Amino acid sequence: TENAPIRITQPTIKIARFLADLKASSTWGLQICSETQLGSGSVYSVLDRFESYGWVESFWEEDNNRRGARRRLYKVTSVGKKSLKQLVAEKESSTILIQSRAKVQA
Repeated sequence: TENAPIRITQPTIKIARFLADLKASSTWGLQICSETQLGSGSVYSVLDRFESYGWVESFWEEDNNRRGARRRLYKVTSVGKKSLKQLVAEKESSTILIQSRAKVQA
C-alpha cells in the first residue's frame, strides 16, 4: 500500500495535526477523541490507516497500577512525524491558496 493514495478527510487532518504536535511519547484513542472532538469511529479508522502506512505503532498499556481496562496506546514513528507534518502543511497551504483565490474573485 506504499503507493496507494491517502484518503484526506477533515477527521484525517484533525488527527494528523494532533499527532504531529504530540509532545508525549504516546497517546490513546479516547484522548484523541476528546482533543479533536471526533467520534471513536472516525478516530480509530484513521489510526488504523495511519498504522498501515507505518506512521503510528500501537501497543497495549502495561500500567498495572492504573484502574480500569488496559488502553491501546499509539506512538508516532519517525517516518510518521515527518509524513504527518507534511500532510498538515500541504493541507494548510492548499486551504490558504483556495481562500486567497476566493478573495481575488470576490
